[in-house]
Amino acid sequence: MSLEQHQGIIDLPPKLVPVFDGEARYRGAYGGRGSGKTRSFALMTAVRGYVWGMQGQEGQILCAREHLNSLDESSLEEVKAAIKSVEWLSDYYEIGEKYIKSRDGRIKYVFAGLRRNVDSIKSKARVLLCWVDEAEPVTEEAWRKLVPTVREDDSEIWVTWNPESKRSSTNERFKENQPENSKIVQLNGRDNPWFPEVLDQERR
Repeated sequence: MSLEQHQGIIDLPPKLVPVFDGEARYRGAYGGRGSGKTRSFALMTAVRGYVWGMQGQEGQILCAREHLNSLDESSLEEVKAAIKSVEWLSDYYEIGEKYIKSRDGRIKYVFAGLRRNVDSIKSKARVLLCWVDEAEPVTEEAWRKLVPTVREDDSEIWVTWNPESKRSSTNERFKENQPENSKIVQLNGRDNPWFPEVLDQERR
């Protein structure tokens, strides 16, 4: 399944196409390994940043995880790989060893851990999009502080996680009691046309 965006075609697992179609405050996916959640959401942060930049908007894309002691534990490499896989995204973004930003200076990526930095996130200017990956362990306190931080007009919060406990704050907020104006789906390996062969062998 492909999603058309301005310069070309974006490939996504079919179940994710409606998630990114139209307007929403919250977008997300939950499920097991090999579903393509992380790579797809990493790619779509870059697409969304491109669209905002082309519209003349300026701001930050915040990529967060509960635990992040260094950039090696962040989504940085996933986002880099996603951008490099699409020629027109590679043309739009400048990628350094420890940073990603648009060449026009309008869009900048920021990477942060919620466990230690959730209070400092409040001071980050113009967060247009916050994507929380591996969100299962994020605490209720962190969500309560984070959500109001993403407050720009038309800003969005994206969430991807592997459910481990029905009682986790993330599961309660985004699966059991999906908020209004949200597009959140379950996504597993069988939903991914590019399911890794090594995982398929383990599954069988």
